[in-house]
Amino acid sequence: MPPNASLIDHMRQILPELNKAERRVAEAILVDIDAAAAMTTRDLSERAQVSEPTIVRFARRMGASGFKDFKLRLTRDFATGRMFVMSEPAGLAADSAAIATQVYEATAQALAYSFAQRNPAALDQAAEAIHRAQRLFCMGVGGSSANVAAEAENRLYRFDIAAATIVDPYRQPVAASLCGPKDALLIFSVTGRPASLLEAARLARGNGASVIAVTRAISPLAEASSVLIGLDIPDDDQRFEIPNRSRYGQLYMLDCIATLVAARRAERVGAKLRKARDTLRGLHGNDGSQPIGD
Repeated sequence: MPPNASLIDHMRQILPELNKAERRVAEAILVDIDAAAAMTTRDLSERAQVSEPTIVRFARRMGASGFKDFKLRLTRDFATGRMFVMSEPAGLAADSAAIATQVYEATAQALAYSFAQRNPAALDQAAEAIHRAQRLFCMGVGGSSANVAAEAENRLYRFDIAAATIVDPYRQPVAASLCGPKDALLIFSVTGRPASLLEAARLARGNGASVIAVTRAISPLAEASSVLIGLDIPDDDQRFEIPNRSRYGQLYMLDCIATLVAARRAERVGAKLRKARDTLRGLHGNDGSQPIGD
């Protein structure tokens, strides 16, 4: 299979070349890709009426190391493909109903792209670094990244993590210069190019701190980080009225990290979270409609 080729398109193209058993596997996948991505080898072998080793051999023929790797690639390809099914509006709508649809589609596109780019191993590394950190500095510059950095503090401080938001480009390298091996930086950047963030990453890593970057995989910040959460969402809109799609992707990656951190610290902070909940009840009464995670 050619590099960067669509796995789904490749299966469709080589369907006539496959032997009888392999063709049954491909057809069983293509008839319901979403369902196939959630199947075990046994499930798919029963649907395609072939042996389980045939499923594994088919996955390897498609360029995967095994069936698990094949399903991961299939999920990514399917998520990316769904994004392009949505139509791109020719111009900015004037009525509220059409605008609501445009914003929804922009959000859905961003989430589909983010899901396709997720790297479970990198997310685990980021969560572990934050879990073990003595201090965490959340950084970003600009309207989207700075706000998401503040949201990172909001998400993570409740898990008894000494988290602080720094969006001032002068304070960022200063804070990084004070870091040590027990500290971590969580940096958000759409482009991976702001000078203050690059300097902060360089200084922090030089001091032995962990540097987690949610940014483009091909960027100076990606190279300067110790844990890369790759995120690259096309945003070619020239209409300033439409929200930047990257913001939704950044929030998706942040929520993945925060949930992983919460799982690691559940026993340690469970009693404290209940106490925090009781504090909120004292402020506004026993309102069961309040979100538990906020």
